[in-house]
Amino acid sequence: MSRVGIAIWAIHEAWSTPQWLLLVPGGIFALQVIFDVGCCGAAGCAPNQQKSYDGKVDPVNEEVVYQEVQ
Repeated sequence: MSRVGIAIWAIHEAWSTPQWLLLVPGGIFALQVIFDVGCCGAAGCAPNQQKSYDGKVDPVNEEVVYQEVQ
């Protein structure tokens, strides 16, 4: 929602005042809103990190051990 506000404000200010340089950030924020992207995409800035798999135990079928808390 903040990107929409910044884009509208920057484009409005560039249109109402002779500061046409504000069209650049206004256009960037507007494109981010239109295409639903942020700094590195819709999934966020950090890629998913996969844990190493040594092949001894299947991580999907690994038995989970629970400990009772008292």
